[in-house]
Amino acid sequence: MNQSRKWIVKWFLGFLLWFAFDLFMETVVFEALGWNGTTKNDWFFILWWIGVFLWLIYGIRRIFRS
Repeated sequence: MNQSRKWIVKWFLGFLLWFAFDLFMETVVFEALGWNGTTKNDWFFILWWIGVFLWLIYGIRRIFRS
């Protein structure tokens, strides 16, 4: 497996980690705090989508540079 394919696999696994973090927050933390279905967790989703967008841009730039 060449270097760029290894990097793409690592990048994809990092994205899955982002997704797992979101699922943990929604199912465990927000449920325990009683924030599901309220606007109290909006700040998290704004930051989460910014993180996903930055991860995507970083990956696209890195793929096209190699």
